[in-house]
Amino acid sequence: MAELDLAPPSVSTLVSPLDGILVCPSCRKLLPSEAQWRPDAIPCACGHVIPRVRQIPRFVEDDQYVGSFSHQWQAHAQTQLDNEESDESERSFRQKTGLTPEDVRGKRVLDVGCGMGRFSDVVSRWGAELVGIDLSLAVESAQKNIGARPNVRFLQADVFQLPFAPASFDIIFSLGVLHHTPDCRRAFQSLIPLVKPGGIISIWVYARMGAYQNFTDRYRVLTTRLPTGVLHQLCKLAVPLYYVYQVPVLGEMLSTLLPVSNHPRASWRVLDTFDWYSPRYQSKHTYPEVFAWFKEAGLVDLDLLEFPVSIRGRKRA
Repeated sequence: MAELDLAPPSVSTLVSPLDGILVCPSCRKLLPSEAQWRPDAIPCACGHVIPRVRQIPRFVEDDQYVGSFSHQWQAHAQTQLDNEESDESERSFRQKTGLTPEDVRGKRVLDVGCGMGRFSDVVSRWGAELVGIDLSLAVESAQKNIGARPNVRFLQADVFQLPFAPASFDIIFSLGVLHHTPDCRRAFQSLIPLVKPGGIISIWVYARMGAYQNFTDRYRVLTTRLPTGVLHQLCKLAVPLYYVYQVPVLGEMLSTLLPVSNHPRASWRVLDTFDWYSPRYQSKHTYPEVFAWFKEAGLVDLDLLEFPVSIRGRKRA
């Protein structure tokens, strides 16, 4: 493994990553700079007040249809964070976006569906001005993990009603998230106005699969109805099944009939299995389908990355 720089970024600016881009959901005018916020709220001149709870501005009243993710990222608040032993999140980010430290350094970047902050951690370490949003209570784990960094801010917000001015971000990425909304294509389209001219948007969504998907979709009819705590306990069966799946012939058959994560680390197996079977919404897509979304949005310099389905594009300057 290449040596991983886990040091917090060196940031000299005194300006919040949110200053000049955050808008009131009521009147859509710019909200005051962070220095003028109250500890418990962000007031707008129109009279609307956005509550702040545990330092996080809340643009939604609850976690709506993503309660499983609230449970998931509080139970696995640091499982996927890079450390001295693993740089998996950084490698995954590079693979699914094609972005490098040189691409993001000094840029204002939006992480859509930040979860507990695994990719926000990578991008903020690379020197970006990072804003992360999530509909779930995962933002609280993200805040605890890296929210103290001066170049990082988190919000609880809905991808279909994001509180940002047009053309606010140099780069927007969303990895493994948009397919967990009621309408993946519309969620993608809602991001386009927020990209600056010449800016980049990069997404990864689940690919359509064969027999594996057929069986998991059948099980999801039941698993999405189970209490999250019960399902999480059941997903711990992924730990011993991993070893059974290594048995020739038998393992291949069982892995098709009862698919669970095959990650080599036990904690990740539980997490990934829960992540697959718990969400209420989970759509799957193809490269031609998602490529058409990018074309419809007028994006150029489209790059189909190797990990399916990952595509990056640029907004016309």
